[in-house]
Formats: sequence, structure tokens, C-alpha cells
Amino acid sequence: MTTSSNRLVISILAVVLWLAVTMGLALLQVAEGTSLGQLVSRQIVWGPPAAAALLLVIIGVMKWTDVGFNAVRPASSWRLIWFPMLIIAGFFAAAIFLHPPIPAAVLLTVTINTMIVGFSEELAFRGVLWGAARKALPFWGAFFLVTFLFGIVHVLNALLTGQFASAGVQAFNAMLSGSAFLALRIRTHALLPVMIVHWLWDLSVFLLLSGPASTEPAAAPLEQLLGALIIVGPMALYGFYLIRNATVRAGWQDDHAPSPAFFAPRKGE
Repeated sequence: MTTSSNRLVISILAVVLWLAVTMGLALLQVAEGTSLGQLVSRQIVWGPPAAAALLLVIIGVMKWTDVGFNAVRPASSWRLIWFPMLIIAGFFAAAIFLHPPIPAAVLLTVTINTMIVGFSEELAFRGVLWGAARKALPFWGAFFLVTFLFGIVHVLNALLTGQFASAGVQAFNAMLSGSAFLALRIRTHALLPVMIVHWLWDLSVFLLLSGPASTEPAAAPLEQLLGALIIVGPMALYGFYLIRNATVRAGWQDDHAPSPAFFAPRKGE
């Protein structure tokens, strides 16, 4: 196997460990049948930060300096988050106008949990996994592998909720939004913008879905799927628009990220 292939195998194993820690600790914290809303609003969830810490150790040991811990290049690429932020602003506005205020303690808990989840998931998929896949595979193979795996792991939410059909829709949703997140990662050459968008996306969706309608029976899976296409579909289209250029897809400048000081090898090493 080539060096890049070895890196991809190690990265996949690292993500599997990340997933085991994330889900394992979540299963220890909550009982079966707990909704995702209850999970993130009642307590700090320890799986994502523990799993992220594990990945940071692996990144440091393996000296991977291309996972996205660098400045946005060029700095003007920050403007590319305008479309997802527009959708997020709509979610927040709808939540404010349609639902009563959420208690401050619950809002703080949800904010912390979604922030940590955004950091942890982006580190795993658009950091570790993408950093390896884009070197071992052709562009589209790497892109769809990372997007598919990001989506499919959300099926495991059914282990917590017991709702397999809804978890399947969540997985499809994650694939759509994940394609946009990865496109932003490619265009900005950094993880920070995607982590911020991912965090605010999750937070706004939770706030929107936490109103009175959250106590009503869940919509049929087909209705949920159609809703996903209508709401998240434009995100996916925007993502594919961002990577329409062949030069961008070739990884323009992406392999030339400066090493962060805390991962950079010392002189003589």
C-alpha cells in the first residue's frame, strides 16, 4: 500500500474510534428512547469532547499538519459562508417568532453541546478523514466517501432514540448538509469557518424544532424526507456550486497549509 493509502486506513480507524467513544459515552448517559432534543438540552454530553480529544492526540502523534488548523486562505473566502448563514438566520428568526422563549439554562446547555458537536464532527470528517481521502483517492471519490460516511453515522442515532426511520432521514439530511460543509472546507482551506457554520446550523435547527410542535407526533418518514429536500437541498446545491471549478477540485493551495506551532516538529526532528 502507498503512503497515502496507509494514511487513509489509519484515518478511517481513527474515525471509527471517534465514533465508538461518541456513541459509547452517549449510551452510558441516556436511556434508550431518549430524543436528540432531550439529549442535548438536559445535560452536557461527554462523548463528542472526549472523542475530539482522542483525535487531537492521534493528530499530534501522527504529525498530521493538513487537517485544517490554519488561517482561511484567502481571507476573503470568509464571505462564502453567506448562504448557509442566511438559512441559519431564517431558522433563528422563525424560532423567535413562532416559539416561546427557551429557559436560559436550557439554551446555555444546548449552545455548549452543539458547539462541541460541531467542533468534534468537523475535526473527524472534514479534518482527519478529508485530509487523508483527498490524497489517496480521486476528488469525487474522496468527496463522496467523506460525505457518505458523515451521513451514514447519523443512522446510529437510532440506538438512542429507537426511531430508525427518522434516523435514516437524519442521515440523508447530514449527507446534504455535509456536502456543503465539505465544499466550504475546500474553498476556505480551513476548518474554523465550517465548525462555526455547523455549530450555528445545529443550534438554530434545535431551537426551531423545540417549540410546541416538538410535542406532536413525528411526521411520516416520507414527509420528513420531503422536508429535508426542501430545506437542506439548497445547501447541497450551494456546496456543489462552490466546487464547480476544476482548479478548486484539484485542491488548489490545500496542500500548503502552514504547520500549527503545537503540531510542528522541532528543529532536527
